[in-house]
Order: sequence, then structure tokens, then C-alpha cells
Amino acid sequence: MLRRTLHLLTSLLILQFAHVASAADDSISLTFLGTGAPRPSLDRYGPSILVEAGSQRLLVDAGPGMRERLFQAGGFELLTDINLILITHLHFDHTISVPGLWLSGWLFGRKSPMTVYGPEGTSNMMNNFEAAYAWDINYREAVGVHEQGSDLIAYDIEPGVFYEKNGLKITAFNVEHMPIDMNTGDLLGMEGSTLGFRIDYKGRSVVFSGDTRSTASSNIIQHSMDADVLIHEVQMPAPGNSPEAQLANVSLSVHSTPAQVAAIFEQTRPRLGVYSHIIPPELTSDQLLNATDYDGPLLVAEDLMTLTIGDEIVVGIAGGAGTNIFTEADVVDQLQD
Repeated sequence: MLRRTLHLLTSLLILQFAHVASAADDSISLTFLGTGAPRPSLDRYGPSILVEAGSQRLLVDAGPGMRERLFQAGGFELLTDINLILITHLHFDHTISVPGLWLSGWLFGRKSPMTVYGPEGTSNMMNNFEAAYAWDINYREAVGVHEQGSDLIAYDIEPGVFYEKNGLKITAFNVEHMPIDMNTGDLLGMEGSTLGFRIDYKGRSVVFSGDTRSTASSNIIQHSMDADVLIHEVQMPAPGNSPEAQLANVSLSVHSTPAQVAAIFEQTRPRLGVYSHIIPPELTSDQLLNATDYDGPLLVAEDLMTLTIGDEIVVGIAGGAGTNIFTEADVVDQLQD
């Protein structure tokens, strides 16, 4: 307990000085746009994390409210500067804001296509988004909005390295989130897959568990052994036997309890463990930390929390950057006219 307390005090001290920290050229910066899950919450929006490495920006997942949190963090400058999204799996709470960012970013100045990488079925989903919003796009182009940037390009990816550019390497791996028989543990045979991601940049690294029930054979372990930061989902069982509690607990077969996550952290020992995709969203930091038998550095993410991964891992809060009045922003890319 003393060691845990010291780790938390260290994290709090880092937070106090986060506003004067600047990102180094070899750092990875994260902004937690949403730390919740499918359940609506005014405090924890749906899962989405902004990753910045050098001049490169991308999103991991696109949950409910992502566009608004992105705008809150960086105004029109940030909203129009992202054209790459990684999707861990096709649940609505990880994909529903793809159209919002794709179309908003384009409408307000982005002229590069939106590119999406995800598991089997991603291309089909994105094609359906394009079909669903074809009338919207045609209408806006007819009244004079630029045509460039309205394309939505998608790739179904397999486990392995699928992206390497300017020192940024992204690796996908399968995680255990497909439906199982609660009694036997056998897979129920549903098609598709669910992914986690590891991002490496100039000696820094961060691992995203995706949604998963972590076990002793989880691929997360091998991909996180030398990671700076491991971001892992978590679910605590609902108490009682009400119909609502029973319905809430059906997802325990495909998510990880604090005890299961603690076992992953204990084996991998990242420089910092982070809880996100928190079920239920009203859980407090103290509740989660007290339920996790792990003595390493561990934080519970909040919406708009930032991490800068360098020689030190610096914690901060995003917000207030960028321009929130469109006609005062310089965001329309003229180079691609």
C-alpha cells in the first residue's frame, strides 16, 4: 500500500507541472477524448484516444462524443487535421463518431481523404457510411463545398505491422473479445475479430488493449513486455440481482475485471498502467485502484487527460487550445485546390 501511495503522489506531482511541460521530438502524446463505454455518461464519453507523434496525428477508436471532445481539446485546427483512424472492433461505441469526424473535418476545411484501419468488416461498414451520407455529400458539393476530402478509405487488417511512416510503427494483434459460452469458455463461432494495437515511435511505445477479457494467454502480454504505457479496459461487476444488474453483467464474459487486469500489469510491468474504457462509467479512481492488486504505477484516465511519453511520463489536461469560431480559424487547406 505504501508503494502504491508513493506512485500516486508521484503522478500527482507530475500533474501539477504538466502545464509547463513541452513535448520532445521523440515523445508520444496521448489525449483521452473518451474513457467510457456503451453506457451514456456526461463525464466519460465513448472510447477514443488521440495519438500524436511528431507531426503525425491519429485516433484509436471513435466513440460517442469524440468529435465534441476533439473540438474541446483543439478547436477547428484539430478537428480538420486528423485523417487517420484505427478501429479496434466494430461495436457502435467504437465506431459511431467516424462519420461525424470524417464529414465535419471535410466540411470545415480538410481536403485529404479520411483513412480507417480496422478488423474484418471495417471496409464494409465504411462503405455503408459512404452510402448513407451520399446525399449529404452531393448536396454540399452542389452548393460549393470543395470535393477533395470527402472520400472515406478503409482497410481490413490482419495481425502484424500494418503501418510504418516517418518513424511511426503500428502493430495490430488479436485480443479476446469474441463471444464465448459462459460455462465452457468456448468461442461461439461468430465471424470477425477484435484487435489491440501497439504504437512505437523513436523508442517510445504505447499499447492499447482494445476491449478484451484478458487471460494468461492474452496476446497483450507479449506485445507489452517493454512498453512505456499500457492502456487497458476494465469492468467491475454490478452488485445485486436486479434485471438491470443481470443485463449489465452479461458483458463480463468479454471484458476484464480489475483482478484480471492486475495479472496483466504484473506480468508486463509497464512504466505506467492506465485504466480506460471504464464500465460502469460512474466508477471512481479510488474504487478502481483499491480493487486492483498491483503495486506498479497506475492511473485511471479521465476525459481530456493527456499523457506525454518521453524520458518522463507527464500527465496534464487538454482544452482551450485552437479556435472555436470557424471564420476566425485558418484551417482550409488551400494547397490541394
